[in-house]
Amino acid sequence: MKAFENLHGKKICVAVSGGVDSTALLHYANAQAQTLGYTLVAVHCEHGIRGEASVGDMRFVQSLCEKWNIPLYIFREDCPLRAKREKCSLETAARNFRRESFLRLLEEGKADFIATAHHLGDEVETVLFRIARGTSLSGVRGIDRQNGAFIRPFLGWSKEKILSYAQANGLSWREDSTNGETDATRNKLRHLVIPALKKAVTGAEENIARFALLAGEDDECLYQMSETLLKEDRDGARRILFVAHDTRKPLLRRAFLTALKKLGVEKDYTYTHLQSLVALFDCQRGARVSLPEGVVAEKREGGIALYRAREKDGFCEKKNGETPFSPSGFDGGRYEVSVYTALPSVPACFGKILRLDQDKLPKDCLFRFREEGDTIERFGGGRKTLKKFFNEKKIPVAEREFLPVLADGAGEVYAVCGVEISEKVKITPESQNILYLVTVKK
Repeated sequence: MKAFENLHGKKICVAVSGGVDSTALLHYANAQAQTLGYTLVAVHCEHGIRGEASVGDMRFVQSLCEKWNIPLYIFREDCPLRAKREKCSLETAARNFRRESFLRLLEEGKADFIATAHHLGDEVETVLFRIARGTSLSGVRGIDRQNGAFIRPFLGWSKEKILSYAQANGLSWREDSTNGETDATRNKLRHLVIPALKKAVTGAEENIARFALLAGEDDECLYQMSETLLKEDRDGARRILFVAHDTRKPLLRRAFLTALKKLGVEKDYTYTHLQSLVALFDCQRGARVSLPEGVVAEKREGGIALYRAREKDGFCEKKNGETPFSPSGFDGGRYEVSVYTALPSVPACFGKILRLDQDKLPKDCLFRFREEGDTIERFGGGRKTLKKFFNEKKIPVAEREFLPVLADGAGEVYAVCGVEISEKVKITPESQNILYLVTVKK
């Protein structure tokens, strides 16, 4: 199996749910480990969705790994509670939990690669699902056999081949009762559509997978061709992506997608957005289209300029709404705040380098932007509303919404970054832990 070749000396972690696919993958990987010279470990994510049945899956995987002498990492999460807390579907909560667990193993150096048991049926299901949802050529390229540290050794295997392998090797596994349900869209495809398609057309799964592979190659070629339409420039600190006019719409759409991603728009765009961008070429110079994440597209001579709008354009450049105070600082979009424990040597910064007593900051202190009702006890005394404070300091109105502050949840401001600290956190001879806040305007 090519996915396990050329991994000599690496640590491979197989994600094992206890089902037939992952159990067969773990067995196969274990059988190849000594020959190919990699170290094998396993991971199980207990999501708490099916109560005692989920715990039973975990116990089964533990027993299996003990029997085969494979080190096992276990992560547990109450995914129903997480879904409610994060206001997402149960499937999304479980998927995010698994991915976070896998990334943790990679980050901690406990694994070099994560192997998952996606197979041919999963790829066909994904392709059909995306087509039905209205995807482009990029979306039908299917599942990658390798995506960074994630590998999928069984991607070319059919479900029937996996079952045959498991039975031939006398394997036992756990059955997830929810897999047979047809409430979810993907389960409908898995249990109703794909079996009917395979019955109607011989070799349907393999043909769809081949189509996805060829579509991916075509899509990559079109993206490479579209690069000739894209140029990058700057207007001061503002990054501008320029897409030149072309009559070939497939290249235009890909150039626009590349520009959007370079500006930080990884999702939330739609086919309608792309159509409006292409249509902008037929508009008068100066015509504009509003896009996700505060990005604006503007018709200019010879093409379309895409950029993040400033506040005068009716958009906000803020990056993060709020972040708990920590030594890692705060990226507010227009302004970035760094935290130091010694006076830093910086070539240029916005306003003042602020000094404050860390021990005087409340535990719930956070970086954020100003809010209605904020107050500050001025350095030297005298309480003011933040609005009056800004007026006294002659902070331009256009800057006030973007200037980070250090405050608590009750509206008490302890520092206006780059401007001044509160009397409450000033340095005294007794101060033991002094922090320096450096604000840079991007």
